[in-house]
Amino acid sequence: MYDLSLEECFFTIREVRGDQKFLLKHVFRVPALEDWVEYHKGTSQLGLSKGRDTIEMSNVRQERDTWLWEELIVKVEGYLWKGKSITESKDWKEKIPLAHKLEAVSGFLLSGREDVPAEAELIEVEEGFDLAEGGIEMRFAIFQNGKTERVSLSFKSPEASDYLRFSRLTSKMQLQRTKQRNVSAIRVPTDIRPFVELFDKLIDKVVGYIFDGKDVMLVPNWKDKIDALQKRMAVQEIFTVSLQEEEGKFSGD
Repeated sequence: MYDLSLEECFFTIREVRGDQKFLLKHVFRVPALEDWVEYHKGTSQLGLSKGRDTIEMSNVRQERDTWLWEELIVKVEGYLWKGKSITESKDWKEKIPLAHKLEAVSGFLLSGREDVPAEAELIEVEEGFDLAEGGIEMRFAIFQNGKTERVSLSFKSPEASDYLRFSRLTSKMQLQRTKQRNVSAIRVPTDIRPFVELFDKLIDKVVGYIFDGKDVMLVPNWKDKIDALQKRMAVQEIFTVSLQEEEGKFSGD
């Protein structure tokens, strides 16, 4: 079960030195909605437009992941500095290798679907497609404290207005002036909150989440307990899969 009531969680990375293997634990506070809002703000800039002839594209993912590690880290275990626990040093965060920070914090970002069958495994059904039995069900694998937890999400079928909203959220691009002459920033709006709102509107049932030892759906305001990034990724899957299905109908697949 994926425990939504935890205040801290950890991810363990492996480091090899010669013939020795070290398991190094990074303990984080559980991110709040505000953390993910700020994280996604920093990923919005794609590059710079300089004059009429030059566009410089950039990738800020590494910088934002480093920021996320710095923001959430509580402590590390397994690291030494000159024979003593590294956390005894005032600047212990600076001493942790960047590669370790990025690998550890990626645990928040690597959940994925597990219920997508291969094309060869699909069974063609000749009976009519009953729209009254609509809805979308998905299963995800999510990492928590050294284990892979599996959760199931059931959604109501999106309305036309939901598709339109998602399309608008994911297709915008802005050109913003900077203080430099003839230089503008190319940005993609990345506010995570509209995706959270779509999730909360469409979600019907969840299985595999607990809060204080009981099914999260028995807890008041249970939707608020689910991690905002998990909501964001689920919404992306809902509309990506649904739109692909619609394209398949028109292409004759």
